Amino acid sequence: MSDEIKDNPPPENGKAGDSASAIFAAIMREAAEKAKPKGAKSASESATAPPQASQKTTEPSADAEPNPAQPVDDNERTAAPAEPQRFRRIPHGSLHQRRGGSGLAGGFLRTIFVVGISAGLVATVLTWFTDPQFLNPAVVKGLQLNDPMLMANTGATPTPVATPNWHYRIGIISGHRGEDSGAVCEDSYGYPELQEVDVNFAVAQRVVAKLKADNFTVDLLDENDPRLDNYQGVALVSIHANTCYDFGEFVSGYIVAKAEARPDFGNDTLLRECVALNFGGLVPLERSFVLTLDMTDYHVFRTIHPLTPAVILEMGYMLADREVLENEPELLAQAVTNGIYCYLGVSGNVSSLAPARADARYLVPLLETPTPEWRR
Repeated sequence: MSDEIKDNPPPENGKAGDSASAIFAAIMREAAEKAKPKGAKSASESATAPPQASQKTTEPSADAEPNPAQPVDDNERTAAPAEPQRFRRIPHGSLHQRRGGSGLAGGFLRTIFVVGISAGLVATVLTWFTDPQFLNPAVVKGLQLNDPMLMANTGATPTPVATPNWHYRIGIISGHRGEDSGAVCEDSYGYPELQEVDVNFAVAQRVVAKLKADNFTVDLLDENDPRLDNYQGVALVSIHANTCYDFGEFVSGYIVAKAEARPDFGNDTLLRECVALNFGGLVPLERSFVLTLDMTDYHVFRTIHPLTPAVILEMGYMLADREVLENEPELLAQAVTNGIYCYLGVSGNVSSLAPARADARYLVPLLETPTPEWRR
């Protein structure tokens, strides 16, 4: 122990005031340098040594003769070449893929659960704070179940919920309204006693009221109403009264006409026959077939949408049929309404339609099915 201490050089700074810890650290470094194998550099030398060109280390071949001038260490003779380190590389994305699959399914289920809970809470809150009178009572009535007695009387197939009538739009034109007076009946002094525009409006507004009472969407239109441009609906009826001119003979009766340009066995024909049959069934007038160009080429027929069925009704002659035209607007309106019910029920536009009230019994016309040209 005394020899080792004696061999240790004094501290480099040569100061006597160095602490014992510094002296102990120097002794330990010297011992570490001596314990290293020959040829190995110390940490301080490797850190301070200048960079040198890389030397190629070649192992001696089997044929090479040993150099007697170079000593061979015993450790080098007995040391076996070290085997290369073996390790197993784990695929980079395999673990993430397993975790990602389970995470995606769990996230989807959590999303469904959260959405369901949220919808239930919103529905509960809306139910608590919504006024029961928020919906229009007419709309609620249209969504109620069918009356079994009405369904039995008509032979229709019941459906769980009645077809809402407000979905179907009907147009009613009050003839000459907004334009002129139409036909006029004068007294012996030449003063007007009865004007067609007043007769038409008295009937038209009653028809509209009856249809709206059954929850249909109805438009009361003027003679040249801007809404008639490309008008679309399930039916359109223009209400008029015929002339008050004295022909010198008794001229009476009602006339119903469709556009001459429309097919003879289309919806327009069905609407015409339904209105004519039901009007004649209630009003004590005969049907007249005296058609004029103003009826078959009525200007409204050229304005509305081509697929909107439309007819013009001349309810009677204001001279011969004045009594019923002037004093029976309610009867005339019910007759027109029944004709519209007939068309809607037969044409299939309103599949669940039954007579809207007990007094609204309509007649159904029997139309002859045309024979195709190729079968004649």
